[in-house]
Amino acid sequence: MTPLLIPAFCKGLELQKQIHQAKKNSQTDSFDLWWLGQSGFLIQWNGLCVLLDPYLSDSLTKKYEATSKPHVRMSELVIEPGLLDCIDIVTSSHNHTDHLDAGTLLPVLQLNPSIAFIIPEANRGFVADRVNCNLAFPVGLNDGEKIEIKGFTFYGVPAAHNTVERDEIGQCRFMGYVVQFGKWSVYHSGDYPPPL
Repeated sequence: MTPLLIPAFCKGLELQKQIHQAKKNSQTDSFDLWWLGQSGFLIQWNGLCVLLDPYLSDSLTKKYEATSKPHVRMSELVIEPGLLDCIDIVTSSHNHTDHLDAGTLLPVLQLNPSIAFIIPEANRGFVADRVNCNLAFPVGLNDGEKIEIKGFTFYGVPAAHNTVERDEIGQCRFMGYVVQFGKWSVYHSGDYPPPL
């Protein structure tokens, strides 16, 4: 039995048009937020777009289709990554495919040449291999650190996949981000909230 997908409220070219219109009519006293399925979100504020942990392909479904644990998407695919031609910043919270998907990130990075790509510093080598980019291209962040890019300030928060995992020099492999812009703060945990 095929599970029912959560239907998209707006998708495809209609969603692309909505994002472009939001950028065109943007004001600093409000922002727009779209859920893109899985843990993916898009924030538009002040004419800029931040894409958080996008998973907009079916790479996991293909990868696990002949296994005992097939991956089943919960929500309808809302937009093809090739339609996201107005992204200023993109993030990955950790190395799992639904948070660092080459099938999504390669077209997004190619379409948006001035994009900033924020990752956990501990994952730099893995990220560069996965998306075939220069090792110096991603902006690495660790827990307790912050960075300001294009009017958005990102704060690194440790996240736990059962436990907090760190590399050999103590940097977090799984991160959440507090994103501050204008008078707002948004917390994106990746998969899990910070440990208690």
